Amino acid sequence: MKFVQDQRFDRIGAFTFSFEPGTESAHYGDPIAEDVKQSRRERLMQAQQRISLEKNQALIGRVLPVLVEGQNDGISVGRSYRDAPEVDGLVIIDGEVPVGEMVPVRISGAMAYDLSGTVEGSGATIVLE
Repeated sequence: MKFVQDQRFDRIGAFTFSFEPGTESAHYGDPIAEDVKQSRRERLMQAQQRISLEKNQALIGRVLPVLVEGQNDGISVGRSYRDAPEVDGLVIIDGEVPVGEMVPVRISGAMAYDLSGTVEGSGATIVLE
């Protein structure tokens, strides 16, 4: 927990230990109760969620390049250079932008895992960190 709080990762994934028969450590068994493992994982992920929110809030006002992956009902969704497909957050864009376009998005909102914003006019400066 201290390591995660000190390092302040952008994102992490955490999983409970899974006992695997036939492995080198099998003779140790699984000495930790499942509820203890789940509690530890939840505490770790709650700490990380706060860190992620703070990091996302620090992006408000910046312009990020976003690859648009979908659109519907007046909004588009995409990913910035910070987001891996299927495991990281999304950038929610006000307005429908053609899928496949890379657009500069001024970030105006931050959630624990996602960002929101609007497409910046032409000539916007994109900030890569």
